[in-house]
Amino acid sequence: MSRVQEFHDPVLSPAQCDDIVQRLLDVEAFWLPRHRDFPFYTLGATNYYDIVANPARPYRRLARQYNPFLLENFAEVYDALLTALRGHLRQTVGFYPGAALPGFHIFAAHPAFEASDRHDLTHEEWFRRRDADGFPGNPIHVDTAHLAIGLPAAPTISFTLAIAMPQGGAGMKIWPLTAEHMQRIDEGGKLQLLRRTASRCVAYRTGGLFVHSGDFFHQARGLPFHEQQYRITLQGHGAWLDGQWQLFW
Repeated sequence: MSRVQEFHDPVLSPAQCDDIVQRLLDVEAFWLPRHRDFPFYTLGATNYYDIVANPARPYRRLARQYNPFLLENFAEVYDALLTALRGHLRQTVGFYPGAALPGFHIFAAHPAFEASDRHDLTHEEWFRRRDADGFPGNPIHVDTAHLAIGLPAAPTISFTLAIAMPQGGAGMKIWPLTAEHMQRIDEGGKLQLLRRTASRCVAYRTGGLFVHSGDFFHQARGLPFHEQQYRITLQGHGAWLDGQWQLFW
């Protein structure tokens, strides 16, 4: 199968997004804090916090706890996601059994989230420093989530469904570089190459679903740094297995 070409489709209305935000705020007690200094949370298990560089590896346990909760409280979001992906890809799409469902990234506002090149780092360095005091690192990376949860090499997709955006907007920065371009380059050299290479920014639209292969280096942009603003997205990945797209987080 050839690499999936990126697309950006409307999925939810502004009114639907406002309602989802309110319901997320109503279940704030269930948000999982992901940094001790900054207001960054997930609602749901995720491979990159609950498997990679986490000796406790609580991924499966959290998936068992959170998957029913997410489906009970946000069923229409998952229905809309599946409908949109099936409609655009024209292929079978489902959730990978036993894995975490796509879940919510929730950034509340903090002055340290204002964009700065000082926050740029590779994924490998981010895993080493992600819990460091006072450092809101913003990794530039390719997606290998399917490998983290034990799936074989396969064509992949990654997706973001924008639920709430800060006043200045948010999106994704993308470089025309893949992991193949970084072979035999050390961490410092990777970051230097990325900084020398022209990138482009995809602006998210509230209620819009942005889908890409995950193969090209990319970075989240537009974290909230003014008070009373949020950046909330539904995040996930998919792998092409047994003739269908299997989704997870």
